[in-house]
Parts: sequence; C-alpha cells; structure tokens
Amino acid sequence: MLSQVEQEFQEYDDGRLWMEIYKRVKNESSLATMEDVFSVGQARSPHNRQKNRYRDVSPYDHSRVVLQKEEADDDYINASLVEVPEAGRKYILTQGPLDNTCGDFWLMVWQQRTKAVVMLNRIIEKGTLKCAQYWPPGIREGGEDDMIFEDVSLRVTNQGEQDCKHYTMRWLELEDMATGDKREVLHFQYTTWPDFGVPTSPTAFLNFLKVVREAGSLDSDVGPAIIHCSAGIGRSGTFCLVDSCLVLIEKHKAMSCIDMRQILISMRSYRMGLIQTPDQLRFSYLAVIQGGRALLGQDANSNITTQEETEETDDFPEKTQEETEETEETDDFSDKKFDEVPPPPPTRFSSLPEYTRAKPVVPSSDEDDTENIDDQLAALIDDDDEKPPALPPKKGSPSEFERMISREDDEKEQSMHDVRRRVRDERRKSTQEKIKCMKERQRKSEAWKKRRTYFKPIGIGLAILVGSYFVYRFYLRY
Repeated sequence: MLSQVEQEFQEYDDGRLWMEIYKRVKNESSLATMEDVFSVGQARSPHNRQKNRYRDVSPYDHSRVVLQKEEADDDYINASLVEVPEAGRKYILTQGPLDNTCGDFWLMVWQQRTKAVVMLNRIIEKGTLKCAQYWPPGIREGGEDDMIFEDVSLRVTNQGEQDCKHYTMRWLELEDMATGDKREVLHFQYTTWPDFGVPTSPTAFLNFLKVVREAGSLDSDVGPAIIHCSAGIGRSGTFCLVDSCLVLIEKHKAMSCIDMRQILISMRSYRMGLIQTPDQLRFSYLAVIQGGRALLGQDANSNITTQEETEETDDFPEKTQEETEETEETDDFSDKKFDEVPPPPPTRFSSLPEYTRAKPVVPSSDEDDTENIDDQLAALIDDDDEKPPALPPKKGSPSEFERMISREDDEKEQSMHDVRRRVRDERRKSTQEKIKCMKERQRKSEAWKKRRTYFKPIGIGLAILVGSYFVYRFYLRY
C-alpha cells in the first residue's frame, strides 16, 4: 500500500497539478506569516540594504542570524536559522556572499561553530554572477591559498580539494588572527544544479547528501551547517526539506509519518520563499520517495509511475539498449544504489592536526535494533569509481607483451587525466575572466550612479536661478 507522500506524488503527477499545489503552499505560507512577528525591519533598513543580494529575499527578524560585533548596529547578515524540531535538524540558510559581505559570512561560520558549508550553485550561471569568490581558489588553480578578511580579523586557507562528477569537496582552515585559534571547515559545492532547476537525478543528489552527512556536518553535536545557493531559498530549501524528511523516515521506519507540505510550510516560517518552483517541489518528492524506499529496503521503482514514463510508453517505440543505458543514469527512480563514492581526503598539510571525523550519534535503548541512516545509505552505494580487480595472467603470454600493454594503458590513462585537467583549468580561467569583467562593469555603473546624484541639485539650482531671473524681469522691473 502506498504511503501518503507516494499517493500525493502519484496524484499530482497524473493530474499535472504541481503548479496548483505549489501555489497552495505559497498561499498557506503567506497566511501563516502575516503576523507582526514575521517582520523584516532589519533587512529593509537603509543601513543594511546594500548587504542584500535580492530586494525581495529578506530574513525574518525573529529567525535572522545576529552577528556579534563591537558596533551594535552592524550585526546584520542575510541569513536565517531554520529549525525542524521533529527531525532534530538546524540549518543556517543564507544568500551567496557579496563582495562586501564575505567577511561577515566567515564571521558567522566562526561564531556559529559551523563544521561545513554546503554550496549549491556555481559562481557564474547563465552569464550572471551568482556569488562572490569567498574562499581561496588555491595555487593549483592559479590563485592564492590564503584569503584575509581584515574587517573581521579572519584568515581562510585552502588545504586541498577533490573533484567528483557532480560536486567538489574542499578542506579549508579558518583562523582567528587575533587569538591564533584555528578550525577546519569542510566545503561541499554541488556543481550540476541549475538555478531555478533541479539536479540531473535524485540518485546523484542523494549521493551528495550522503557524503555531507557522512562527514558529520549535519550532526546535532556541531554548529548548524550553512547552506546557500544564490538567494538561499530555492535550491537551499530543497536540500533541507529532503534531508529532514529522510531523517524522519529513518526515525519512524516508515514513510507514512511525513507530511511534506506541512513540513515545508513550517520551514517557510523561518525563511521566506523556500523552494522557488513547482519543479523543485516535485523533485523533493521524488528524492524523498527514492531515498525513503532505499532506507526501508523497498524497490524504488515499485508501484509508482511518473508522468514522463507514461508518455514514453504511450507515444514512443521501445528504446534500444543504448538509449536504455543512457536513460538509467538520470531516471527518476533509478537503482537503489547511488552513482558515486565519496572522495578520499587528499594528503593533509602539516599546518593542520589530524582530522577526526565526528562519531555517529548513539541510538537510545529503545532504538538499538535500528541502523543509522548513513550506514544504510552507505550500504546502498554502487562503487562505480572503484577499479575492477586485475585479470589473471594469460597462460603462455610473454612478459614483455604484458609490460607493453601495461605501458599503453598507463599512457592512455595519463592522457585522459591531462585532458580533463586542461578542460578544468580552461573553465576556471574563463570564469575568473568573466568575474573580472562583471566587476569592472559594476564599478563603472556605480560611478555613473554617483555622478547622476549631482544632477538633481544642479538642476534645482538652475531652475531657481532661471525662475528668479524671470521674476525680476517681469515683476520687479514694473
């Protein structure tokens, strides 16, 4: 029998009701946040407007993160503490840092004792600057290993990074320059999630979520993880909704315990606008259903048919083997196994002590027979990146021939590695050039706006002068 969330998904998908359901969620959220407690006075004050990336995305006063600074009137950052008490989760959702708020961003990381930053966007998307380069790119990428934020007396050092198919994982060191205290901060960047869109498949996203969890980034014994995209509401809201729902499924060992719409409406009372499109809402359902079924040991493909699958069955001939294999990579309900293994940590530098991953939370006595959610997810990972075992030696084959084949394979592998490295370097170089051009255009635009402010008083002065002349000429002379 289908659970409530599965029945809702089937009903909304069959009836093409996602737009209508999304509008209902928006309306219910708006009605629930009409009280005075949901004011946004601090975000709209003239002193803080320049710290907002978008004019229509503001943190509520009751849930905004308050920075601890010497100047009492300089405690604002566009960030909200979002709580899901029933799941025991706390997140800080924030916008992509601006050039003038990067220092405040890292001050928030330090003061909240955050263990990990989850970035769900790229710096430039569709030719638009979505986020400042707030971490050091590293010498390997043609930049610097350190960034110093003098306004908050913090230094960020890039200790290493690992690129994967859908995300990049970085190891950063955050240092308080006044005291010399240092902390390690993990940085997870999902690189294939388009703005106002959804990831290529729930499988790729669930694997990313598994890696974030496995690092202990979302545990209750560390500071809240900082989640951001560009505005800090669409992709960030999707991430938090899926994670919270999967925690509840693991806790109750059933999918019937969750009401996704009510959970989302409750989360919107902490930060406005979470989940920006009907497609993101639909993807959240898909990811929760697939992840929940994997946790419960059920077949992720059973009983549910998506609208796309129905149309393909009715309108198109049977797919060839090649087309089937290609579709399986991004199928909405793919195999329970996820497509990537988390990357091994890179070689650590001597500047950081040995990093010890946080231990998983020990279950209470009445839950001893349950397994940790991350252990179950890990058991379902398909180790695609692991190399197959070596073939046994061929009987009677000369050793010189085997050495020749081995050399050719090594050369091919090295060649492919060089090509991938070259493409990555070119892409990063292009991104840096675009950022430079955008900043130059922004500087010219701000200079022009500043000059325009002088036109108004000059115009008023000229008008008064001309008016005085006519008054003198036509009235005072006669």
